[in-house]
Amino acid sequence: MHPAHSSTSAVPTAPLAQRADAPPEPALRELLALDLQACNGRSGTCAMLAALVYEPGFSTVAWHRVAQHAQARGWPRLAKLLWRVNTALSSCHLHLDARLGGGLHLPHPAGIVIGAGVELGRFVTLYQHCTLGRNLRDAGYPRLGHGVTVFPGATIIGSVTLEQGVTVGAGTVVSRSLAAGVVVAGNPARIVRYPRADDGAGQT
Repeated sequence: MHPAHSSTSAVPTAPLAQRADAPPEPALRELLALDLQACNGRSGTCAMLAALVYEPGFSTVAWHRVAQHAQARGWPRLAKLLWRVNTALSSCHLHLDARLGGGLHLPHPAGIVIGAGVELGRFVTLYQHCTLGRNLRDAGYPRLGHGVTVFPGATIIGSVTLEQGVTVGAGTVVSRSLAAGVVVAGNPARIVRYPRADDGAGQT
């Protein structure tokens, strides 16, 4: 596991992902710098260009952010074109309207689905074939706090909130909100570990 995710001390303790009434997201370059830090711990333009070539997870997130930037600038056709190409190349469906905090890490970018209303905090890690979206009974979307890790094949659905530092095990189905620092597994999700006092999850 990368150092950016191995300790809760590296996770910001600000509130959850940006809401509609919150200040705007950081500039594109700042978001990409956080994404690069989460990917390989490096910084700088040369490292970013190298990661675009050699790190598929970083390039998937980077091109998605460029598409979102184009949409925000009022270039919807360019945004949709970039999004479509990125989706085809990565096999990941990241909706243009999702709010993705900086430091998003996709170790194995394949089959990841992020719905339109999803909100992610900073330094979230999503492994392959996980799905974040809504269900038939609930029009809302999940909100994931800072430092949440979602392992392969997990599904998080509905208007649920996963607080800072939650870990979702492989193949888990989450349809209820979870407190900071817990580890869940199974279908339906059940808590298999509570945060220790020295974990730091949930501290403000």
